[in-house]
Amino acid sequence: MVVEAALVLPMFMFFVIFLIYIVQMTLISTALQSTVSDTVKIVAAHMYPVSLAVQANADGSGTEEGSPSTSHWEIPKLSLSDWVSNYSDSLPSPVNEWITQAVASGEEPLQQLKNQTVEAVLDPVVKPMLKSFMPEHLLDYDRIHVSNVHIPNLKSGASPYFGIEVNYALPIRVPFLNKRIVLQAKAQERLWIGDTGEGGMGSGDGSGTNGAIELLEKPNPAVASKQAKVKVRVEPGSSAQLSVYYKSGQSTAKYLGWETADGNGYIEWEWNVGFNTTPGTWLFVVETADGQRIEVPFTVVARSGS
Repeated sequence: MVVEAALVLPMFMFFVIFLIYIVQMTLISTALQSTVSDTVKIVAAHMYPVSLAVQANADGSGTEEGSPSTSHWEIPKLSLSDWVSNYSDSLPSPVNEWITQAVASGEEPLQQLKNQTVEAVLDPVVKPMLKSFMPEHLLDYDRIHVSNVHIPNLKSGASPYFGIEVNYALPIRVPFLNKRIVLQAKAQERLWIGDTGEGGMGSGDGSGTNGAIELLEKPNPAVASKQAKVKVRVEPGSSAQLSVYYKSGQSTAKYLGWETADGNGYIEWEWNVGFNTTPGTWLFVVETADGQRIEVPFTVVARSGS
């Protein structure tokens, strides 16, 4: 009996610990998803003043009193800059900083930051937004890393969605394999900025794109030192630019950049992924000359030893 117990007990204890770990991992995953979802909803709900500031600066009418507004939401007897100085403190952080920046410079908040799109830059700006929604008894703030942020185009109203993607490294590695388990969570919410026409109700030309960018092919995954390809469909004859961002920054590979669509609206880029490219999830951006853009994450893996 002692011999049988010595053989069975370790397996039984391992099974019990495994179940406890699975339950704990499920709780962490649920808390992480809830944190990201709540953060995105709050930002989307308070983005309307930022959108007004960006559009007002784009139209050149953001600082004049009594200027007519095309929006149903107006600020009577106050210029936009006066309103920001008086009421921006009532908005949650960092939305209050974003609207101040938008009024001062007319630039979309986080747009320059998003163009760099490296985790080391995204973490100090985006992570603080997650902290107030994070259950501290389940999640460790230092283990959360922001891997991607979807930034809407507030000037044109195209793709009016704000999204966050995060990774969470669990403190325990896989037994016997010593591999780290990384949980992922992402959420995306439409901004509360009214109708931006993305439903395609306007008059179209029958092409099915309505001036938007349709992604047809992307690397899945991209392999270091091998060719990668991105294919999109836009308006026939229009131009679009492909920019690829790795951990080190924007790629300077040949055959990236501006291309012109053919008669069917197809554009294809093919470039070589560098041998020393860091494996991970990175981003490529396709942008047209009229301001339409899409931001798509893709995965880079190391070249196999064979």
